Amino acid sequence: MPPPLPPLPLPPPPLRTDDELEAVVAKDADFVRAVDQHAFLDTQFCVSLAFGESWASKKARIQASSPVGAEPGWDLVSIIVKSNDDLRQEVCALQLIGLCKRIFQDAQLDLYLQPYLIISTGRSTGLMQTLTDAMSLDALKKRPGYVSLAQHFSASYGGAGSKQHRSAQRNLAHSLAAYSLVCYVFQIKDRHNGNILLDTQGHIVHIDFGFMLGIAPGGQFSIETSPFKLTADMVSVMGGLDSKGFMEFVVAFTCGFLALQSQRARIVSLVEIMMEDSPFPCFQGKDTQAILRKLQARLAPTLDKHATVAHCLALIRESYDSYATRQYDNFQWMTNGIMP
Repeated sequence: MPPPLPPLPLPPPPLRTDDELEAVVAKDADFVRAVDQHAFLDTQFCVSLAFGESWASKKARIQASSPVGAEPGWDLVSIIVKSNDDLRQEVCALQLIGLCKRIFQDAQLDLYLQPYLIISTGRSTGLMQTLTDAMSLDALKKRPGYVSLAQHFSASYGGAGSKQHRSAQRNLAHSLAAYSLVCYVFQIKDRHNGNILLDTQGHIVHIDFGFMLGIAPGGQFSIETSPFKLTADMVSVMGGLDSKGFMEFVVAFTCGFLALQSQRARIVSLVEIMMEDSPFPCFQGKDTQAILRKLQARLAPTLDKHATVAHCLALIRESYDSYATRQYDNFQWMTNGIMP
């Protein structure tokens, strides 16, 4: 038997110069950027299917057709002109939301609030800034083909696990935590899906603050008794009760509560100033000192940090998929056609 042939030698690895290595790294970086850009454009396209033309696109289109579009300082602002509507309490509510936003920023918390601008020009007239690139949950739920909020996020931002989907999911969790705190502390009611918006980045934004600090639709017989609105549909977007996304919401809510609790003197002082000779419905004919005491109590000043965390968890448990919230949504659907 002849001896076996010796193995063929492997070819030597190609030598790479520093310039060649830099070129390979640069090509890889270009590829990653291209993938991210295509994913971003895909997301923009999918979002536009639900929300329509973006504000930036509309603004550019109108500027191009405007005879003064080339003038320096040209701008386009979207507003609503209101009549037969007293906006002064709305201005008050947005000042309180602005204070909460500053408190969160000072505490370096990534909690999202979007106070919009209102100019009250009289007792029954005013100008209100429009929130662009957003639509109400009611309008979204009425769109053809709508299945659920979670399905909307998957269709608009890619499947679970994609970079765009995780970003939108996180935006919803942190904005929902912030507005849940605001609604609880200031007892903001009438939280049907016509008064809750979703923007193109996944943020929840609340509007219309005509019922707060003790007044609610139905008065003493109001069925909005949960601390804030936290539906099963919202939680499903975050991945469900056992998900990392929901845990992120819980942590954000708790940290935000601790920040507001530590600054309760600023919050109570601002409300007390607003009460002075106030024409606002939430103060007229009411025991203002009782309103202040209840506001203080909601911020749990006597609880230490551990007890406050337990209190926050109890508020979340009480609010999640609340029977009272579902009943109020059903009432609005039957009486005003607002989707639950």
